[in-house]
Amino acid sequence: MAVEWALICAITFILFLDTHGLSPLIAPYVRALGAPVGLAGWIVGIFSVANLLGNLGGGLWTDRVGRKLPLVVGLLIVGTTLLVYPALRSPQALLLVRAVHGLGSALVAPACLASLGDTSLPTARGRTMAFYGVAYGMSGLVGPPLGGLIRDRFGYPAVFLGLAALMFLAALVAIGRLKGGRPLGKDSRPDAGAWRSLLRHRLSVSFVAAFCWMFALGTLLVFLPLIGEARGFTAARVGMLFGSFALAASLLQASPLGRLSDRWGRLPTIVLGLAFIAAALLLLSLLTAWGPMMGAMFLYGLGFGVLFPAKSALIADETTPLTRGKASGVFAAMFSVGMIAGTGMAGAMERWHQTTGLHPFQGAALVVLGGLLWAIAVSLTDRRKQRA
Repeated sequence: MAVEWALICAITFILFLDTHGLSPLIAPYVRALGAPVGLAGWIVGIFSVANLLGNLGGGLWTDRVGRKLPLVVGLLIVGTTLLVYPALRSPQALLLVRAVHGLGSALVAPACLASLGDTSLPTARGRTMAFYGVAYGMSGLVGPPLGGLIRDRFGYPAVFLGLAALMFLAALVAIGRLKGGRPLGKDSRPDAGAWRSLLRHRLSVSFVAAFCWMFALGTLLVFLPLIGEARGFTAARVGMLFGSFALAASLLQASPLGRLSDRWGRLPTIVLGLAFIAAALLLLSLLTAWGPMMGAMFLYGLGFGVLFPAKSALIADETTPLTRGKASGVFAAMFSVGMIAGTGMAGAMERWHQTTGLHPFQGAALVVLGGLLWAIAVSLTDRRKQRA
């Protein structure tokens, strides 16, 4: 079982190494193909839109046929699209390929999360999901600088082909080493009741927390580089701000604190994680020096490190093999919705800053505080039910 968990975490790392490694490179690559700024924005964003739709369909598929097939197919699709990137000569073709790339990636994440939920013990799910979070966090720490280094040394094709090779290798290992999960026969298809079970109050906390965290991250991705540039920070220093967050998240989840939700319970731990994130955003809106901002981003990373295992384990706690794939798909989709909302509202947040003085990071903190209040309300309702 431990070997399978390690393999799932390795596949997660490789999958998001692609996502994070290409994030800072796609826009310049699109511009190099001659795309205007407007089309470049669509090409960058279409991945998230396709990923959002694919997460929902991929989650349903993984409940129908088991975890292995969607995972392998998704890795093969991602690897194939990466092979095509260097051969493209028109931005319009890249738009289509990016959409297929996003759909392929969307098949893998719900299958990985559902597989970990299937094979982990209820009393140790927080710890299991912490390792999943470490894989995600380390991909964010390693991906952007590694992708940039390879691009600078060998060019864009080397980045695409190297990532494609990793995807095909992961697919081959998955074919040979992963079990198929629990496929559902025609006589055990999820019914309307199974779909309605995804609307449970406790489960909704996971979805809301995922949205809030990605909304905050989307806001940071837009405004933190701009604020850093305005204050005279070098690009390396801005990168270190994001690196501080990824490092803190990875260290906390790899430590014994990664199983905090196994001891405290999922909802109290989610509340703590959201509180850390909201506090970090409020601090960032007030700080001006690079050193203290590094500390605030470290606090943000601690918040993510506390939050991620708890909200992921809650998905497994509140579902069965019949609904776990769909719930994992919705969970992954909320990441995309949050990122789209966080980046998409950048213009409005800038206008609010100019007219009302509300800093964009304070606006993001309000969104996170809304999620925190929802988690507290559900936690209190849960306690009253247990006492009754």
